[in-house]
Amino acid sequence: MVTKFPVALGCFLAMLLPGAGLARESKNAAAANYPANYEGGTLPFGHSKVKATLGADEVILVQHGHRIAVPASSITEIECATGVHRRLGAAVLDVVPYMHLGESENHYVGVTWMDSAATGAKSPKVEVLFRLNKSEYSAFLSGLERLTGKKAVDTNQTLTAVHYN
Repeated sequence: MVTKFPVALGCFLAMLLPGAGLARESKNAAAANYPANYEGGTLPFGHSKVKATLGADEVILVQHGHRIAVPASSITEIECATGVHRRLGAAVLDVVPYMHLGESENHYVGVTWMDSAATGAKSPKVEVLFRLNKSEYSAFLSGLERLTGKKAVDTNQTLTAVHYN
């Protein structure tokens, strides 16, 4: 009797856990939070961490209590890029061939939108650049594309024109 109780309790808890996980996922499906670094742009943010939240119809940017909500319909461009730089001590790390241990890759997402709250005949363009880690980059980019209906432009791929005589 004593050995059956832990087994029964374990089976009961195993049945409850997947349901709790599904409830949490459905609650978070409405808004997804992404930690990023604000690298520059026309917003009054400092060059530090920012929380980007993709809501149902807007992107919310929060840094140090300063909140900016951007309607998804006003976003005009999405750009993405990666940058490779050398790490400190790269000469030691590059001893292993073909591993590129001395290099680090940064992932960037640029967003441009028209500010409808601005006064004047023409709304000014607002541009921001975020740096995300590798695990958040693809999820943030695909969520942003899905929210806006716009395809991101990869700025690493430059077009080359060849002219023949």
